[in-house]
Amino acid sequence: MIYLDNAATTKMYEELLCIYKEFGTDNFFNPSALYKSALDVAVKIRQARADLANFLGANHNEIIFTGSATEANNMALRGAIRANSNIVISAGEHSSVYKTALSLKNNGVLCELIPLNKNGQVNQDKLYNYLSNNKVSIVSIIHVSNETGAINDIKEIAKNIKKISPSTLLHSDGVQAFGKIPVKNLGIDLYSIAAHKIKGPKGIGALYIKKGVHLNPIITGGGQENNLRSGTENVANILAFAAAIKLFSSHFNFDKMLELREIFIKTLTAEIGDIIFTLSDDYNTMPHIISLIVPDIKGETLLHMLESQDILIGLGSACSANNKGNRVLQELGYTSKQTESSIRISFSPDNTIDEIKYAAQVMASSIKEYRIINKK
Repeated sequence: MIYLDNAATTKMYEELLCIYKEFGTDNFFNPSALYKSALDVAVKIRQARADLANFLGANHNEIIFTGSATEANNMALRGAIRANSNIVISAGEHSSVYKTALSLKNNGVLCELIPLNKNGQVNQDKLYNYLSNNKVSIVSIIHVSNETGAINDIKEIAKNIKKISPSTLLHSDGVQAFGKIPVKNLGIDLYSIAAHKIKGPKGIGALYIKKGVHLNPIITGGGQENNLRSGTENVANILAFAAAIKLFSSHFNFDKMLELREIFIKTLTAEIGDIIFTLSDDYNTMPHIISLIVPDIKGETLLHMLESQDILIGLGSACSANNKGNRVLQELGYTSKQTESSIRISFSPDNTIDEIKYAAQVMASSIKEYRIINKK
């Protein structure tokens, strides 16, 4: 099998399995208990928290563990709500931010959607203009688009937002950026990350909350995670998350991903001349994500043709795979019909050059086959 949907999820490192055995059967203690064995587990969690914080240039007490990045995004937006709140998001946000903002809007919260430029990045001029003329509680701008790979300059955006409106909080969904590009000292207030995008386990995420930023809790109970996210900690997942980022950050090579991208595109376009790449190579994008449109064939049809040959690709965000079209691509000017023909290819450090060449060749053959059959 050749797996090319790594923006949806990644295969977990086998090295992490021993963590589940140890903290599921041997050191299974509740870290909130007061006897030594439990306190030892609590120390392990503290160290994992510090390890993740180090990759963000943060302090250990600025990291809150969650059940997913979706929960972290919800915690950031819902937790920042105040009386007469005004929320601003970009039109390129992941559905967990976009739909949360819509939900809040339906409950009376003012919500402004900032459009994207043709390069997939947020329109900064329109963002700053809105902030200059409105009181805004929180801005949420995705760091790397899960749909196109477009990179927003979060550090620059943070600097400019704080100049215009120092009291406005800035949140960024950093799921597709964490472990792949520098994320330290971005100057932001809130940052969401997840383990399963970096070959860690599913079911664990985290939210960086800058010291001094106050959020309302969305899960109350025993007071875990600084009273923001009560519930007994998922010890094994937390420790596996911290272990995964250490491994992944040493394995993910930007230049290798760029090489794989170039080989895939060159091999495919040598056979199929009318492929539409939603973002040009000239734009500031992550090399491990390729968003493309194959005219006259639905993305889902191509997905299943490749699946029958043990090649797995994606249609875009796995969280919205059941929705027709693609709102982010439509925001970039593509029609609904075109977006139904879109697919997403995404690499990981596990992929080889030979795999990428073969997958591109098979895709080209599948497209040709489909077109021949459908001309009859």
